[in-house]
Amino acid sequence: MAAAAQAVTVFFSYSHQDETFRDELAKHLSILERQSVISGWHDRKILPGEEWDHQIDENLQKADIILLLISSDFIASNYCWDVEVKISMQRHEAGNGVVIPIILRRVDWSGAVFGKLQFLPKNADPVDSWKSRDDAYHNITQGIRAVANQLIQKRQQQRITESKQAALQQYRQKVEEFAADGEISYVETVILQDLQQQLGLTDEEAEAVKKAVLEPIEQYQNNLNRYRQTFINLLQKSGNKLQTKERNELKKLQDYFKLRDEDIIKIEAELTANLQENVPSNVVSEREKTKISLPQPIQTKEIELKSERGVNYTELRDLLAAGEWKKADEETAKVMFKVANREEEGWLRVEDIDSFPCEDLGTIDRLWVHYSKGKFGFSVQKEIYQSLGGQREYNKEVWEQFGDAVGWRVKKKWIYYKDITFSLEAPQGHLPNEVRSIKLTKNCEQLLRGVFRRSYAGSGFSIPDTEKLTIIPLFL
Repeated sequence: MAAAAQAVTVFFSYSHQDETFRDELAKHLSILERQSVISGWHDRKILPGEEWDHQIDENLQKADIILLLISSDFIASNYCWDVEVKISMQRHEAGNGVVIPIILRRVDWSGAVFGKLQFLPKNADPVDSWKSRDDAYHNITQGIRAVANQLIQKRQQQRITESKQAALQQYRQKVEEFAADGEISYVETVILQDLQQQLGLTDEEAEAVKKAVLEPIEQYQNNLNRYRQTFINLLQKSGNKLQTKERNELKKLQDYFKLRDEDIIKIEAELTANLQENVPSNVVSEREKTKISLPQPIQTKEIELKSERGVNYTELRDLLAAGEWKKADEETAKVMFKVANREEEGWLRVEDIDSFPCEDLGTIDRLWVHYSKGKFGFSVQKEIYQSLGGQREYNKEVWEQFGDAVGWRVKKKWIYYKDITFSLEAPQGHLPNEVRSIKLTKNCEQLLRGVFRRSYAGSGFSIPDTEKLTIIPLFL
């Protein structure tokens, strides 16, 4: 039984000469009223002292279903024809109501504005032509019930849709609030997960909202990083003094990336200030007096790309500098396999980890830490793992806590590599990920490294499923 609040309103448009027919139909429709499927209204419900014209118009305008009780008297009535039929058809064509013509007595209605609609009873046979009027009214009642149920279902679906849109909007507002500073912290991620559950949003819906909010921010930040690296390169080529030509080229790049002037000013101020480390103290003092508040300067000095095995880390550095986190993650795996001479196999053995040069590991880690501003890197992952009580021996509980902390586990499930977040909005220690690490050596005490040896091919998993990956957390 439908709830009373869901009952659709029914308006009877009829000639008073057909009042007997209307009363008989109303009796048959009473079952629908008792079931709260419909709520009927006609002009006999107008109370003494009320303006009948206003009441008719008001109820006609808000009715869900309008019944036109067709007869010769109905067609002859100026009020029925010029007012009620006209308003009814306007609302029907606008999709604001459903008009159902009901033929009471035989009359020529060909060419009427309602002639294109579906009539009741069936075959548009007049009620007074049926052997039993009850049979005619039964047929009409069934037709009205079907239309009313459709309207109720449509109304319910609309409410569900509106509720979902409201929930998505509320979730989006919170994401936008958290992302205002350019990233979503680990604590903010926990809050968003809880809000998602409260609002009844699926993982796909929540991810779509975050993607819509964060993608433009991430793209803008990537463009800023590319501008920054271009600026550094031009400074180095010009002997730390940009000429008019270089300035014009940088302006072209700013316009192309649609970068804000205030962000460009900050970048250039940071980099220029860093180049002036050796200026006289009195000049520095004057500069400090300006009290310009700038973010922590980005070091323009190149990180020395040391490698005991002669591996070239230029590509990894450039990818990280440009904020291309996914490509940088893939490049990290590539160079580590190259260092270990395991490019063909595509995974590292325990002995490969034991003999992995600290010089190379340090270079890789420093690049990640530097360009992520301390957010990503093996040493970052190590610090998180040890803070949770992680030791050389594998501990399932600690390992799962670590996965939760760095965002490799969501809702107690290890995520796939395709679900890794390749942006600064990711949790602390989320990257690198392609070659994951939980290993300390005596000689590389300050770096976290580790390996998950793939025991199957083409898994696509980012974090170990114990049935599919052999976990090797080794602390020496």
